[in-house]
This record gives sequence, C-alpha cells and structure tokens, in this order.
Amino acid sequence: MIFKSDKRNNYIFSRIPNILTISRILLIPIIIMSLIGFRFGFDDLSNKTIIYSCLAYAFISDFLDGYIARKWKLESGFGRMIDPIADKLLVAGCLISYCIIAQGNMIILIPAIVIIFRDILVSGIREYASNSGVLLPPTKLAKWKTAFEFLAIILLASFFANHNFEGPLKGSTSLNGVAGILSLWFSSVLSLWTAAIYFKHGLKN
Repeated sequence: MIFKSDKRNNYIFSRIPNILTISRILLIPIIIMSLIGFRFGFDDLSNKTIIYSCLAYAFISDFLDGYIARKWKLESGFGRMIDPIADKLLVAGCLISYCIIAQGNMIILIPAIVIIFRDILVSGIREYASNSGVLLPPTKLAKWKTAFEFLAIILLASFFANHNFEGPLKGSTSLNGVAGILSLWFSSVLSLWTAAIYFKHGLKN
C-alpha cells in the first residue's frame, strides 16, 4: 500500500512541469478577455486584479516549469514541445489584445505582426530542421527576445489599465507606456535578427 502511494506521488511529481505549462495555456483566454475588457471600459479594480494575477502566474510558472524539469531531471519530449507553444500563445494573445485596444494603431500593430510572424516562421524552420535530424535549440539572443516580450506585455498591461490609447505616443508619456512600446519594438528587432539566424542554420542542412 505504501509502495503504491509512493509510486503515485512520484508519478504526480514527475508531471508537475507539464501541469504548470498546461495551466498557463488555460489562463490565456482569461488574460485575453480581461485585456480586451480595458477597451470597453472594464478597468475596475477586479479586472486589473485578474489580469495582474494571471500574468504574474504565467511568468512565474514559465520559470518554474523549466527550473523544476532541469533541477530534478524531469524533462520530457512533451514538455519540450508544449512549453514554447505556451509561450507563443501567451505572447500572441496579449499582442492581438493590445492591437484591439489600440484600435489597430501602427505603433503597436507593426511590431506585433513582426513578432507573431517570426514565431510562426521559426516554428516551421525548426520542424523542417527536425525532420532532417537537426535540432535548433533556443539561442541566448532568442531568450533575450522573449524577456523583452514579457517586459513589454507587463508594461503595456499596466499602461492600458490606466490610460486610453489615442494615436502614436499620445497619452503614453507615462513611463510604463513609453517603456512598454520601446520594449515591444526592441523585441521586434530581435525577432527579425533571430529569425535570420534560425533561417541560416536551419535551411543550410
């Protein structure tokens, strides 16, 4: 009986990284609805609490799932596949929401399109390389890109929660607005740079 209990506990523990990743994916629709709610005036304390809590959980769980998997050697093929998908879904969902809030303003729309298109392109290149027996692990530059994406998401969520976005930089002279937009554009530049790197290494094989 004790042996069965230990076996069950070990099984559950070994699934913790994947559980964290899947829970992050399940939160994405809530994050999107809460963000778009700012566009329609739902900027009360409860909605802000929901979005800040969900984003905090998403970013913390993104760190923890990888850390736990590496620390206790719980890496799995499913985990390596689903974790980057979760990150891309979160980023794409937030960026599309910001485009809706900003009513398609180019200062948000252009970098958002670049980042989303890059993620789709790189996923295709990785799949092609994988079919050829070549693995393309994330580069340090790609990790910096992701870090700036997450920073932009946090800053812009804070900005849109407290301001109405009207035109390029109009009304966005607050620190979080300017810093969020700059982080988003810098991330889009890194997106193009890393896409070129993956394209070069992935298609030459």
